[in-house]
Amino acid sequence: MDKKSFWKGFAVGGVLLIATLTILYFKVFVQPDVSLQQVEVEKLDGTKTELAQYLGKPLVVNYWATWCRPCIKEFPYFEKVKQELGDDVNFIMISDESLEKINNFKTNNPYTFNFLRSKKSLGDYDIILRPTTYFYDAKGNLITKHTASLDVAKIKELIGKIK
Repeated sequence: MDKKSFWKGFAVGGVLLIATLTILYFKVFVQPDVSLQQVEVEKLDGTKTELAQYLGKPLVVNYWATWCRPCIKEFPYFEKVKQELGDDVNFIMISDESLEKINNFKTNNPYTFNFLRSKKSLGDYDIILRPTTYFYDAKGNLITKHTASLDVAKIKELIGKIK
């Protein structure tokens, strides 16, 4: 192989690598904008509900799973902020796992926020990473979102954007 062919191949490979990494970045790390009307949810007793019923106050929607250690780690932080804010902000935690798993988790971890089950896979909404948290204003407009664990200070900072 001559040097010219090597460098052409190297350049093409480099461009392909950059393109692939860019696509992966946007697919994995940049979570989609999810409107409240898109998400089909049910209460933990299996009855259908709408996220729109939680409007009128700022709304925090956290997508989580029982197997997700970072999700579980941040729940006490959400609880602390919820206790400080009282009823000024609605907190909704949504998982796409079975009602049984979510109910077992809730029974063993008596947090005061609302737990709901997504009737569709979270992947159907292009939510791939967990935890992912969306922050909506009182009218249901998506203001900001965050992927990865949150601590108390960051939760308060992001809620400050929706109040």
